[in-house]
Amino acid sequence: MLSRASVFKSAVPWLQIFLAALLWASATVAQAAEPIFKTVKVTERVYALVGELTQRSPANLGNNMTSGFVIADDGVVVVDSGGSAEGAKLIRQAVRAVTDKPVRWVVNSGGQDHRWFGNDYFQRVVGARVIASEPGVLDMKARGLQQYEAAKVNLGEKVAGTVLAYPDVTFSKRHKLAVNGVDIELIESGGAHTRADIFVWLPKEKLVFTGDVVFVDRLLGIQPGMGLLWIAALSYLRDELRPVTVIPGHGGVATLGKAMKDSLGYLTLLRDGAAQAFKDGAFDPVEASQAIDQTPFSYLVNFTDARFRSNNAIRMAEEVFAGIR
Repeated sequence: MLSRASVFKSAVPWLQIFLAALLWASATVAQAAEPIFKTVKVTERVYALVGELTQRSPANLGNNMTSGFVIADDGVVVVDSGGSAEGAKLIRQAVRAVTDKPVRWVVNSGGQDHRWFGNDYFQRVVGARVIASEPGVLDMKARGLQQYEAAKVNLGEKVAGTVLAYPDVTFSKRHKLAVNGVDIELIESGGAHTRADIFVWLPKEKLVFTGDVVFVDRLLGIQPGMGLLWIAALSYLRDELRPVTVIPGHGGVATLGKAMKDSLGYLTLLRDGAAQAFKDGAFDPVEASQAIDQTPFSYLVNFTDARFRSNNAIRMAEEVFAGIR
């Protein structure tokens, strides 16, 4: 007959395994419960939702961007509805953690999926009205199905419940939101990361949500034919709006100087580098792009992806080349 000591001794390894499994499960649950973005109080009325700098994934529900919301006297204005229905729910939860005022408006700052894939949730479940620029709606309709197919790959089962829904209201050039207690003006950028990007401008606060016009902490990506337009949009932001506080489309809340360094500085380096390469005898955009030294921006996330850097340099060089022919 086994003694009590023998029984306890034989049970110890199994007890250790059980406790280890329990600790692992607890850690997993805690990790899963971590927010996919950080709620940052910028002013008494304005909050930024700072998302991951990584790519879209099931873990971040497609909300790999920075968005936010503004608390007006008569309700809340959400800037960007999220990359999926589930992503939209988390944005609403972030709002409700701060205020019990209803979400009345949702602004789509552009046509990228994480700017508008949560529209249906906010319209149908929350009862909010969605507004975007006319170019924004055109971009959504042109690329929506393609983006949705990509979301199914990137988000897997987490894309469930996401329905493509277009804005209720559109505007051209400039539009002032009809909310009380805070001035909010929507301004077309003229084109940046996409042709549909807008500024959400709070003039009294000298604060702007830029959508994908500004990337900080992360290397931006140039679409064909958009590099010089992007420089113009950023120049307008710097010289005309002159905000004190910038809530970018990617990265943390920033000063204007930081925003200009990480976005305009990078684009200017590519433009000037390509121009110098052609002056030095580069034969075509590919050759010119290879002569551009991008290492001053090696601190940005995604810089280590050589294909990313190469695409940016080639696309800018193509525009510079077209301008000097």
